[in-house]
Amino acid sequence: MDCIFCKIVKGEAPAWRVYEDDDVVVVLDRYPASYGHLLVVTKAHHESVIDTPDDLVVKSFSVAARFARIWKGLGAKGVNIVTNAGREAGQVIFHYHVHVIPRWGDKLLWHGRDEIREETAREVVEKLKSALGAQK
Repeated sequence: MDCIFCKIVKGEAPAWRVYEDDDVVVVLDRYPASYGHLLVVTKAHHESVIDTPDDLVVKSFSVAARFARIWKGLGAKGVNIVTNAGREAGQVIFHYHVHVIPRWGDKLLWHGRDEIREETAREVVEKLKSALGAQK
């Protein structure tokens, strides 16, 4: 299997990691739909929400909600939390993940066209890790 998210989970592919626990890893979307677009990725490989065990679905949405609250606290006007199941629903990578897309008042593009720049990625990771540290 040649799954990019499995490679990210194993540390075999680069990603901007924001958070990690035993079940999920949170990374910046490489092609963000908005500033701060995150992906909550399960460490175990499942194709979509349809075949993911309920406990992992609950855990991933709980983590997504935590980051949505952080983004609201950092000034986002709203936050989309979504997952896609199947190509027809817009799923591009067939490893279950949840999008956390902070909204800053602009139109939503489901898939960004530009790769995230390193300076932006560093800034977002720093903001979120700082906010996570303040929650402890």
